Amino acid sequence: MNKVLSNFLFSILITLVMNGLDMVYHLATNWTVHLNYVTIKLIVIFLSVFLITQFIGKGKEEGIVTSIFGPLMFYLYYVSAVSTLNREIFKLDEQFWFIFLHIFFMLVAYFSTVNFIKSRKDWLKKISLLVLSVFGTVAFDALFLMVRWRLQGFDEETAASLMNFNIISLPVLSYFVSSLLLIFIFTKKKYWGNVICGLISSVIIFGFSGDFLHSIFAFIIFNLVYYLINSCNLENYISNIMKKSLLLIIGIITFVIGSFYEFVPRKIIKSISELLIFNFMVFGYRIRQNDIILVATILLIVSFVSFYNFYKLSKSSKKR
Repeated sequence: MNKVLSNFLFSILITLVMNGLDMVYHLATNWTVHLNYVTIKLIVIFLSVFLITQFIGKGKEEGIVTSIFGPLMFYLYYVSAVSTLNREIFKLDEQFWFIFLHIFFMLVAYFSTVNFIKSRKDWLKKISLLVLSVFGTVAFDALFLMVRWRLQGFDEETAASLMNFNIISLPVLSYFVSSLLLIFIFTKKKYWGNVICGLISSVIIFGFSGDFLHSIFAFIIFNLVYYLINSCNLENYISNIMKKSLLLIIGIITFVIGSFYEFVPRKIIKSISELLIFNFMVFGYRIRQNDIILVATILLIVSFVSFYNFYKLSKSSKKR
């Protein structure tokens, strides 16, 4: 498999599982989940996992660092950006303690992937597979529902009101049952066990909801997540194409620019963004203040990965 593709699939799986865990918790405890929130989290978490995986590697240390760093970057974005929902109506997770919950979900997602690939304990592999299968598919399913509502013309607040635990409980149940069947009954049916279990998910969702499109999508995403899980490996396809001095320069530049937009007062950011960018349209889309904050967050991710890569290269050169 292509090296970049392998790291890409590894990062996609961890991102999906982390977000699946997060969404189920939020909906079960009556915190708001909406498309803008989920989209930003997917972008920030994916880039954090992928860049560390691509340029530094996979392993225990990398997993712990990624699990702390990804949620921290998302928190920085979230506290800097302007809310798209009414805080008086919707219960938003802006409290600092949520970062520890997100770190926990990242650790579960990352090390479930690692344990499924390398653990010699059968019970641990099965539990890891169950976590990956159920919450990876739930994340896809929730995205399907929110994107469909957006395409149907629902505004952000209406869609956020519709997204509750009752809506997601049927997909959670169907994927949980199908994953258990795959693990304990169809595990040796390498080529068609996942197809049968995907059909079971589809039948359960159609039987209880009558939603044919949703049931078709359930079959597709169950098999897609199964492919992602079985495509992951722990081989380190690292791209160390830059010298330490260049990494340091990139880290400093991206940190300065990213930090400016993240940490200065919002009024100043808004004034600058209105002056420089808000008069421009990109493919019919007007650039918003939150878009600038997202770019700044991405720059901070690049900065951290550059510094971390610099540290790892320096450490390895000393050992020689």
